[in-house]
Amino acid sequence: MNFENYYNTLSSHQDEINQINHLYLNITSKGLIMDEMPHVEPYKKFDRALFVPAKLKFPQRPTCIFCGSKAVEYHGYTPSTLKHIAADPSFPVFIELKKHRAKCLTCGHCFQAEDADLAPKYAQKTNQVTQKIISELLTLTTMKDIANHNNVSPSTVVNVLNKSVTLSSFTLHDSLPEHLCFDEVRTNDNQLSFICIDAVKHTLVALLPGKSSYNIEKFFNGFSLAQRARVKTVTTDLNAYYSSVAEHLFPNTEIIIDRCHIIKMINQAFNHERVKKMKLFTKPSVEYNLFKCHWRLFLLDPAKLDNEHPRYRRQLKRSMTDAQIVSEANDSKIAALRRTIETRFSKLCRKFNVEHTLSRGLTGLQLRIEQIVLSYNLDYFEIN
Repeated sequence: MNFENYYNTLSSHQDEINQINHLYLNITSKGLIMDEMPHVEPYKKFDRALFVPAKLKFPQRPTCIFCGSKAVEYHGYTPSTLKHIAADPSFPVFIELKKHRAKCLTCGHCFQAEDADLAPKYAQKTNQVTQKIISELLTLTTMKDIANHNNVSPSTVVNVLNKSVTLSSFTLHDSLPEHLCFDEVRTNDNQLSFICIDAVKHTLVALLPGKSSYNIEKFFNGFSLAQRARVKTVTTDLNAYYSSVAEHLFPNTEIIIDRCHIIKMINQAFNHERVKKMKLFTKPSVEYNLFKCHWRLFLLDPAKLDNEHPRYRRQLKRSMTDAQIVSEANDSKIAALRRTIETRFSKLCRKFNVEHTLSRGLTGLQLRIEQIVLSYNLDYFEIN
């Protein structure tokens, strides 16, 4: 149907034009009056866009929303533009809305007409656009494509998702596996949520809206004591209350600390000492570049350093092997620190059998780790 020709035949019939606009735009708002002809014109990056003039009036004589007084007078209109759904993203539809404005003669405040069926207060898009975004979020479509389909930004799509979706407790298991992993992930509204997976099959066990001990205990207490007693191990990071909650919930479990956190703390302690040594030299010097540009070599096992193939090092202005760089920059403090860390860490591995993932204990482990990495307090090892 050619709506433009139909509008021309009804130009003198405002009621009919209002009805056609409501049908064409699929808007059921009763307070919205669209009795003017739409027009097409360029808009920003679009060659053409459809603009539909409209007025939103008070359905009846308003009362002041601030003081409740009935002594109000009409005070013109407040203009705004709302994005509306369009069949073709290259030909967007906008509603040029004028909201009826009123002023209270008692308190002096001004307020305007609002219609929740059309759009929320301060919104820049109609409810139909929001509903279309939600329907597309249920399909296998990226947020960027959804934003392009509806002429909105990806941030708007994320905000619609956060406001329309409430994360609730989710589980795929009726019984608990023998080996569990505890951690947290970022979910909607940028919040941290508790996640639990099967350590063997890597399948999801539970996803909770929060990560507090109360939420975790409330969820796992939904399983019987016999099922919780089947859990043999719980792998987690150095979060203190994860281990205490696991010991309370699972009577026969053994707590396992993920080794990646131990390695990370060791690397941080070693890099801290390397940076301290680097800052003793001026920036353009060769010594400064030794510690600055080749820091990865100091973290490698000395047995794995290349000692046979020299390469030209632009920062050092000469050809050197990896082993030569480490040997030249091997300050006594760093060498002592490396030996101390390797010695203490090897003792820790033998004591707790760290290399065997499912047989590490928790007792005293965190204190030993803090001793190994010095917790940025290298004076403990009396390195001179």
